[in-house]
Amino acid sequence: MTSKFLSAAILCLAVGTALGDDVLEGNYNVTAFCTAVKTGTNLGSIVSCDYYYVCTSTGPQKAYCSSGYAFSLSTGSCTPVAQANCYYGVENPCLGRTGESWVPVTGTCNQYYYCLDGVNKGQGSCKGTQSFDKVSQQCVYGNCIAGSVDNDEPNLTNICEVVPYGKYFGDTQACDTWNYCQTNGTLQSNKCSSAYNVETGECVYANDNVCSRVTDTPLGTAPTQCDTSGDVKPNDKICGSYYTCKGQTWVSVDCAYGYYYNVGTKSCVLRKTATPVAGCNRCQYATTTWVNAVSSTTCGTYYYCNNGQASLQTCQDKYYFNENQQGCLSTSDTTSFDTYVKNNGACAGATVSDDSETTTESEVTAIPKFFDTDEETGQWI
Repeated sequence: MTSKFLSAAILCLAVGTALGDDVLEGNYNVTAFCTAVKTGTNLGSIVSCDYYYVCTSTGPQKAYCSSGYAFSLSTGSCTPVAQANCYYGVENPCLGRTGESWVPVTGTCNQYYYCLDGVNKGQGSCKGTQSFDKVSQQCVYGNCIAGSVDNDEPNLTNICEVVPYGKYFGDTQACDTWNYCQTNGTLQSNKCSSAYNVETGECVYANDNVCSRVTDTPLGTAPTQCDTSGDVKPNDKICGSYYTCKGQTWVSVDCAYGYYYNVGTKSCVLRKTATPVAGCNRCQYATTTWVNAVSSTTCGTYYYCNNGQASLQTCQDKYYFNENQQGCLSTSDTTSFDTYVKNNGACAGATVSDDSETTTESEVTAIPKFFDTDEETGQWI
């Protein structure tokens, strides 16, 4: 009886599981960065020097510099254009410079422009895996892969291209990791014994609050390079996102709100009919507490959604999960099962085992308003 009341209580909760859209600039996930820095931190853009992002408790908010000013990583604020040392979206990166100078080609890690008295005189590249350092205006030893970042999309090649110098910040893949951008734009990283608190800048004991930033969204550039421009692949964590190959780099692309990337058609389709990659979080854009997990065999796995986080559950043998009914139903009613599989992409390809018995509509047990759960396993019964 207790489990029935608990089940009913949970079902009556107001549900708000849809995830907010991440703010992206090419492969730069501004939203992910904001979870790793102290609230109030300003982050740069890799599209334009004219604006920046203020990391608030609810995510990044775009803010603009006044005319004649640009965002500077040295100060973490807007400064006169000539002092900002910022080149994103600038028509003439040599403007205002006297004598000889070299400035970076944005979106690349190894290319530069040669400037003479404010005029762009040509473009060059560092040799091998060397990177171009905009502070010293020289080629330095690094791990830049020549040509891998030369594309038309905004491209983040170094975490310290967007985080102000002298700021400590965390990581979105490991709670114990802290990072620091030195004044020359070089990243320094280390680990705490337990966890790093981005708000206090201290090493502390790990807890859910301190480590809530830890997700599967990495900071920095995509670690995987691609070979064929135009290739696409699913995001195995986020159903409503996929990757496309541009300039030998995988670039993240989001589907429209309420749409998932369908692996069969390699396009974005409505969430209900989409068959996303197995294992991705179908709590995204959900309007119910329990949702189907992707299952092409039995349709018997489902997620419990809590603030967008998914907890995997499994129906008992010969039962499938029905997202509309919010419970596990018997596969003995093969007609209903087949109809559900046909209309719900998460279960595409699922079949009833051979030893299941077919029943008529009159033999199917009516679905109660609330389902009971097994107190030990937590499964629907």
